[in-house]
Amino acid sequence: MEKLTSKLYMEKLSLAYTGIGSLPFSGNSAPNDANDFVFKTCKDFPYWPQLPHYKMEEHMTLQFTEKFAGLSFDKRLHRFYLDDKKDDFLKNLSVLSDDFNKVISSNSIFECEEILNKYNLIPPYSNTFSLFLNTIQNLNDKPNFIKGTITGPFTFLGNFCDAKGKPALFNKTFIEIISKFLTLKALFQIKEFKKAAKDCVPVIFIDEPGLSQIHSYPYSEIAKDKITEMLKIISDNIKKFDAITGIHCCGCTDWDIVFESGTDIINFDAYFYTENLAQYTEKIEKFLQNGGYLAFGIIPTLDKEALLGLDKDKLYEKFQNSVEILSDKIDKNLILKQCFITPSCGLGSLDINLANHVLNLTKELSQTLRNQTFKKENEVTL
Repeated sequence: MEKLTSKLYMEKLSLAYTGIGSLPFSGNSAPNDANDFVFKTCKDFPYWPQLPHYKMEEHMTLQFTEKFAGLSFDKRLHRFYLDDKKDDFLKNLSVLSDDFNKVISSNSIFECEEILNKYNLIPPYSNTFSLFLNTIQNLNDKPNFIKGTITGPFTFLGNFCDAKGKPALFNKTFIEIISKFLTLKALFQIKEFKKAAKDCVPVIFIDEPGLSQIHSYPYSEIAKDKITEMLKIISDNIKKFDAITGIHCCGCTDWDIVFESGTDIINFDAYFYTENLAQYTEKIEKFLQNGGYLAFGIIPTLDKEALLGLDKDKLYEKFQNSVEILSDKIDKNLILKQCFITPSCGLGSLDINLANHVLNLTKELSQTLRNQTFKKENEVTL
């Protein structure tokens, strides 16, 4: 964050809005439909969409598995697993370590373009990324921020077992390499965003829904400091190359891990779990005072009943209530100055009409809040 111009960061990100990732499109036209949807609803802060209903490989964990050392498929059980005893594992591990060390020791992300291209996002793992970049390149009015994403290391490993059926989170080798691998996936996106719009600020969200299960068996056995370390490696290296990093978690969690990760943005479910985050008042205040941002995931996407009963007036009231909870011991103006709006999670579980409803509500709330701020700034005291 230190290398970014504070004026751009503070004035342009404040009370903005964007989406999280997954969209419900399927069928042959899904990639184009999803890309059009993004630029129709979030053109000022676009994100490349994930399409889990279009290709199996676009599910949030599988999407970032290409070239991951040890990935295997059990045809009998029809499942993916991680195997550190594969014949080519040590060779691939050595390549990953060399690539990582060369990239993070570079002074510019373009010095290592050839290496990063090995960690690209192509079909079938992403069928929208190249469309998204082409659209950005052809825009006359480039966005200030472009949002990318990776699956977080805890969530990634939590979705796989090793060859013996043991959770990959207990495998020290995979714990050591996952952050390196995901860092390269993130830096590839940053490089491509800067090529498409050289003056943009890339924002990379580390999606960690699995962190909401951190207190549950068997994850409780994983050392808290190890999870923090994995996140910090990714976050620090994203920021090294003039990008912003965010962590998305859509449930209750141990927020100490997130605060200690070095992230610039904390994206939380503000509709249902503000009280959970509010338990960390002192750390929230310090985080904001140091320039961090809260991304209010205030539009519920995982509860259709709550979503169907929501209009812009009820949403505004819900947002105000969420801010009041957090501002009990924190300056309310500081919160409002350093926050922006998102849905609580991806939209892949909804139909297209509801997905459109969610992004319209997100946009309307952002515009309402920005208009109020602009009005206050221009009020004349008589």
